[in-house]
Parts: sequence; structure tokens; C-alpha cells
Amino acid sequence: MHPLPFAFLERIRQQFPSEAELMIAALDNSPTASIRINKMKPGALFEGTESVPWNEEGYFLSSRPRYTLDPKFHAGCYYPQESSSMVLQWVLKSIMPHEEFVNALDLCAAPGGKSLILSDFLNGRGRLVSNEIVRSRVNILNEVLVKWGASNVIVTNNRPADFGECGVQFDLVLVDAPCSGEGMFRKDPESRVEWNEGSAQMCSMRQLEILGDVLPSLREDGILIYSTCTFAKSENEDVIKSLLNSGDYECIRLKVPDEWNLGVIDENGVFALRFLPHRSRGEGFFISALRRTGANSLIRTKPKPVFNEPGGPEKSAISRLGIQIEGLVTAPDGELYQSPFTCNELNTFASKLYVVQPGVHIGKVIRGDLIPGHALAMSMNAELKDHPIQLDEVSALAYLRGESIEVHSDNGWHRVAFQESVLGWIKVIGNRVNNYYPKEWRVKLKE
Repeated sequence: MHPLPFAFLERIRQQFPSEAELMIAALDNSPTASIRINKMKPGALFEGTESVPWNEEGYFLSSRPRYTLDPKFHAGCYYPQESSSMVLQWVLKSIMPHEEFVNALDLCAAPGGKSLILSDFLNGRGRLVSNEIVRSRVNILNEVLVKWGASNVIVTNNRPADFGECGVQFDLVLVDAPCSGEGMFRKDPESRVEWNEGSAQMCSMRQLEILGDVLPSLREDGILIYSTCTFAKSENEDVIKSLLNSGDYECIRLKVPDEWNLGVIDENGVFALRFLPHRSRGEGFFISALRRTGANSLIRTKPKPVFNEPGGPEKSAISRLGIQIEGLVTAPDGELYQSPFTCNELNTFASKLYVVQPGVHIGKVIRGDLIPGHALAMSMNAELKDHPIQLDEVSALAYLRGESIEVHSDNGWHRVAFQESVLGWIKVIGNRVNNYYPKEWRVKLKE
């Protein structure tokens, strides 16, 4: 492992004088593997699991398994996630306990773990726009959401300023800000090499710019959750102070259980939680929740006619598969989606935003028949008439590699599953079985 940067060590000794050596030693220990399970999909626990105290679905693992070779991982039964960041669930439940309908934005969402927490928290009482600023990271974000089966989410690829101009205001905005990544020095040794003395200051300027651009989309009395995976004060407390100094925000104070042994920052109006690697099991993480107290006027925009309601032939084709037709929209390329937002709402977004996935991809109707989308097979919200064909582990892995598998069933479309967990679609045509697992997601790793 690369040594910790000297300038970083000097700053940590100044910033945490009584704990520095314990903290530095902890950063050279092995990280702890952890997962968050999907309560809507069956069986994903491993031997030796131990609960994460601040997340009901979080578990520490005794060792790191080979996730890629586990069909349950591809079925969305669990998601490998850093345990400290799972505290988002507890923060959400602490600050938004009421059954109010919530429109939320996850601004810097890839790879997607926090969007999964938000989607689950909002299930049945809210909708989520999961955005990724960097185009190359959008596909992995969408893959994570699709495999999980999230049905109350749309995916966008936009700059923060685009949301400030799109004519929509959110009740909740999460900014898990790009940062210098000091909290990942143990989990990602290469981040030590990429760090330099100017990293924190450069990132702080970028974080303030991101917040300034996106916060016009947060309604008055709305909630901002700001988080980083770094220890630097300039990227954490100082950013919160800048928001407080504007006069438009106030920190929300939370009662944190003592047994969690977290660092609680409560000074000069700033309230935040800090995970330190020598205090709690997990990597470095900072999180603060603020309420917008200042007025915020809504920008009016004209909807752009991009999405439409499907016609009769489309509705007839999908009804034969037992799919609910409520919430269906048609994209310009003819693809069908079941969206948590109405056509008019999507078109308001489209006036300024690039909507990558407007909801659960249902598929496309060609010559009167529906070619089903992978997301339809995985969705927790889809009520389909078929009974998935069960595969053993060898056949399941063959399917995930895009190989031909042997099944005995009637002609037509069928879902396949491993231990009751759906993996995707096949189409039986006589003696031939066509594998429709997405090519870009196929497993390349061998045993």
C-alpha cells in the first residue's frame, strides 16, 4: 500500500491532535466489507454477517466475497456499499418522519448506493430524480437502479445549474459532493497517490460552485443533505458555514446514539456527523442536514414536447403481459416506460434536462408485440402473469455470461430466476433459447 502523504499526516495531527495517531494507524488497516440488502427480493445474507447499527438493511461481512460470480448480486438482492454512507437512511428517517409526499433529487448519484437508499425511503410516498453529472458514469448508475428494481426513479445526466433553471423545485436535495477522497485512503489505496496539498482547497471551491448552481431548485423549507468522504475541514464544516452565512439555511440537529461512537460536530451553528476509521467500522464520511429558511422563487419554463402517452396498440400489447398501464409514457424513439412522473412533468424536465431513463423501461412494441425491456423483468412494481423459470447456479452464471442455456418451456417470452430471484428475459423459439441478458452487463469473469 502506498504511504499516506506527508502533508496529509501533518494536517491530520493538527486537526485531530488527541486522536491523530490512532486515526493514522487505522487508515493502514484492512477495510471492512459491507452490503445493504434489498428487502423486496429474497435471501442475500452471508455467513458471519453482523448488522450495521445505523441502517436496518446494512450488514458487515466477515470477508469480501466475489460478488461478480454471485447470481444474487446481479438479481439486485443486495448492493455492496460502504457502511458509513449507509447512515443516510437514519438521517432521512430522523428529519422526515411524516408521511408527506416528497420529490427528491440526488445530484451526484453514481455509482448509485445513496439513490437506492433514497428510493427505498420514498417508496410509496415520493419520487426521485437520480442525476449523474459525468456522462461516463451514467450507465453504471442506471444499471444499479435497474437491478435493484427501483420503480420511483428517473435518471438524468445534467450539470447542477440545469436544475436551477428547469422550472422544478424539490423537497429534498442530496449533494454527495465530489471531494478529495481522504476517507477512502484505506479502501482505495490509489487515492493516496492522486491526493496533493491543494486537493482540499480546489474541491472546496468546486463544492461551493455546485451548491450555488443547484440550490435554486430547493424549495423554501426544503431539506438539503450535504455529504463527502473526506476529513478536510475546508470541504466539510467550512462549506456548511458558507451556507449558514447566506442567511438562507439552518442546520438540523439530531440525537445520535452514544454507542455508535461517531464524531458529532456542534459548534457555531454547524451540526454534522463525522465517521472516523478508528472510532467506527467504516471509512471516513461527513454528513450534514440543513433546512432552507430563505424564500426561493420558482422559475417558469415551457414544457418541451418530448414524451407522450402511448396509443391503443401499445396499451393492448403490454396488457397481454399483465402490465399495469397506469403511468406509461412513450419516448421519442418509441420505447415505453412506466414513469413516476406524468408526461407533462417529464416534458417540464426536458425543457432543460437530458432525461436518460424516464422510468422503468417496459420495452418497445414491434408489429403488435412487445419486446420487453430488462428493467421490466427486474422491477418490483411490475405485476406479470408469467412464472419465472428457475435455474441452478451453473445455468444462472451461463445466462449472465450471455451463453445459451437449456430450458423446457412453451414458445414465447419468459423470465429466468435463481433461487426465486429474477435475472432477466429469454425467448423460447422451438428448440432454441435466445438469451436477452443485456450485452453490456454480461459477466466476463470465469470461475
